[in-house]
This record gives sequence, structure tokens and C-alpha cells, in this order.
Amino acid sequence: MLDQIPVQVLGCLKPGIITVIAFPGVGMLDGGLPMELPTEMIPVELRMPNSEFIVVCNKQSGEFIQVLPKDSSK
Repeated sequence: MLDQIPVQVLGCLKPGIITVIAFPGVGMLDGGLPMELPTEMIPVELRMPNSEFIVVCNKQSGEFIQVLPKDSSK
């Protein structure tokens, strides 16, 4: 089973890692949930702060599968 999680890029706070906010505008006083993704899985054009996209995640393992543009549909 796969989950599609909307995220917004916070920035590159560690080498090789992009920090994103999952579910921006929901929870944590409208701040979402911080997550860290490997830089190589995110296309270069989506790595800038405030970029928004969808992360596909395996529900059972928690493994990140792929990144999709924000406007993509199932």
C-alpha cells in the first residue's frame, strides 16, 4: 500500500539531505511535520525552498519510493 504525502521544501540543512515539511498547513500550529529526504531522489528543479511536490511512500516499510510533481494525480 502506498501513501502520497504533500510536502514543501524547507531547505538543505545537512549535506545530502533535503528537509521538507510534510502536510504543510496541517498540524504543528499549521507547520506540518518535518521529514528528511535524500537529495538525489528530488529533481534539481524541486530542491529550492518553498517548492512543493508529492512524496510516494510505502505505508508498511516507511520507505520513500518516488517524488511526483504537485499537480500529478493518481
